Amino acid sequence: MKVICSGMPKTGTKTICQALRTLGYNVYDFEEQFWYLGDQLKKVLDEGWTNEEMRDLFEGVDAVTDVPGCTLWEEILTAYPDAKIVHMERESDEEWGKSFDKQMKTIRGNIFMRILVLLSPTGRKLRQFFNTTLRCQASNMHFSPLFNRPVNVSFAKTRYREHNANVRQSAPKDQILFFKHSDGWDPLCKFLGQPVPSTPYPHRNKGGEIVEELVAESYVFVQIKKEVQMSLAAFVLAIGLIVYMFML
Repeated sequence: MKVICSGMPKTGTKTICQALRTLGYNVYDFEEQFWYLGDQLKKVLDEGWTNEEMRDLFEGVDAVTDVPGCTLWEEILTAYPDAKIVHMERESDEEWGKSFDKQMKTIRGNIFMRILVLLSPTGRKLRQFFNTTLRCQASNMHFSPLFNRPVNVSFAKTRYREHNANVRQSAPKDQILFFKHSDGWDPLCKFLGQPVPSTPYPHRNKGGEIVEELVAESYVFVQIKKEVQMSLAAFVLAIGLIVYMFML
């Protein structure tokens, strides 16, 4: 592990993920953490861990962004003491709260995604993992794609403030960059000892648009859609057999 991004979701985690990938890092964002490490991470978050388990978990991973990795930044740093920390915050906790609330509403409002998650084993597993990571970023908050449960934004903002305060107080001063995406490549590349790319600095998930992209293109949802198709095919076959039996 070379880079730990400690910024909470809605601080530009998808943007920093793309930036680090452009710089050549093998980055585990939320999607990769679920797909490759989901069972182990859920066990870690529910039962605890050792430094050896944390090192084994992220072996071969260069950087981690988004939940649950960002909330485990101290534990990952203990396992990888030479790692550098990139921390992002919004201009205010009010701005962050509005963005977080909008993202949750975008997720809940995507009916197609909710149906897919309901009908697929991988989807149900994703929902459980999402619930676990949501508790990490907002304590006892719970999300279900089946119901329009409101997000407790005030509670989430409190957790956001506590997380940022802990990073600022506890992170080694010589290993952390307090980064603003508006500053672009220069401070990030200088901190990481990387050459500045010729491509513009990225900007992803503007206005929560990443949800539609994930449902359409993510390999997680490719698998979910395959499982749903198989389930529907089995259901149609079963109905056909029942009808056939009654016609005999």
